[in-house]
Amino acid sequence: MNRLIATTERFSFQSRELSEQLLKHLQNGRTGYWEHQFDRLADREQVIHWYLAIAKGQILYASNRLLSVPSLMKILYRYTLHTRNELVGERFEQLKVAAEQEVWTPVQLLAKMKQIGIVNDAQLIKALKMKVLNDLDTYVLMGSGKATFIPAPDLELQLPIEGFSPIIVLDEAKQRQLQWEKLQQQVPSIHLIPVLNRSALTKANLPAGQQQRIENLVQSQQTLNSIAEDMAKDTLEIAEMFAKFVRVGLVSFQPPKKDTPAPIVVVDDSPIILSQFQHWVGSLGYPVVGCQESETALATIVEVDPAAIFIDINMPGISGFELVKQIRKQPQLAAIPLVILTGEQKLSNRWRAQWSGCEFLTKPLASGDVSDFQARLEELLINLVGTPESAANAQN
Repeated sequence: MNRLIATTERFSFQSRELSEQLLKHLQNGRTGYWEHQFDRLADREQVIHWYLAIAKGQILYASNRLLSVPSLMKILYRYTLHTRNELVGERFEQLKVAAEQEVWTPVQLLAKMKQIGIVNDAQLIKALKMKVLNDLDTYVLMGSGKATFIPAPDLELQLPIEGFSPIIVLDEAKQRQLQWEKLQQQVPSIHLIPVLNRSALTKANLPAGQQQRIENLVQSQQTLNSIAEDMAKDTLEIAEMFAKFVRVGLVSFQPPKKDTPAPIVVVDDSPIILSQFQHWVGSLGYPVVGCQESETALATIVEVDPAAIFIDINMPGISGFELVKQIRKQPQLAAIPLVILTGEQKLSNRWRAQWSGCEFLTKPLASGDVSDFQARLEELLINLVGTPESAANAQN
């Protein structure tokens, strides 16, 4: 489907305002896409958009690209378990090839799938709704940005379903955010690999079938996100299941790769902030080196050759910006991404960070800010150095 250039409406949103703004703007009865761009992703080489498709005020679809045959097939494969069946999987791949060769539209693809029994209406609706909710899990915490409406009058013809009520879906998304926050202590990231505590499992005296199920889930050495994808399950459902295992000591977590990437260095004179930051970064799967003394930080940085460096602004002895100057004078460190950390949301600090060629990250000032901070931190690390897996592979 070609993207339509004409736009009719737009809105801006601040952190944690997206759900409220969507609810306000989705009930206008229009048909098309709300295209979202997030401020925190603006510096990426490849701009990331998130699209929410609506028809007559009902939500149809969500993805980082407009509705197409490949995007629809990806959603159906991700959330429909029987596509893992060998026979169904073979037919699925054959359809993919035919769709590319014959240039099918989404509605033609769905007709073919229903005709040969790969997917029915109930499975289609379940998959589309689950994708919307999983996307909302991510994007409602992505921070500030702007949204633009792109009319697409034929959208409901290409995806002929009744759609989902914005009121119901956004309320469900809100409840899911509360659930994710409750799980944070047991499951800090879905990109970690569960590790089985065999002695605890033996002492638990679980039924043999349940014990075997836990062993099978863990022995794959996959991240929680990959386990959810393989099982065609909601990521939240998998996280809740493993949180229960963690609470009773059956499972712990480790980073995704034994071949770890270069460490992330954080320089901060506060031992509390340093400890918290090391925990937050470590829980995402990155090795961390902390420096509490700014005067000795440069020597540590040279020694460990980090992937990225986070620097507090206000430190005794050498300030954060002075340390930035010292780092930039070292040829072997010149290309390392630098991030300025501060609890002060002064515009002047942000400008100085930009002039110094640094990213800028505001520390959480209250417990309610931690979720936003962690989401921003994870996105920033992926943007600067890649995922832990990709960063490790780049070294080998």
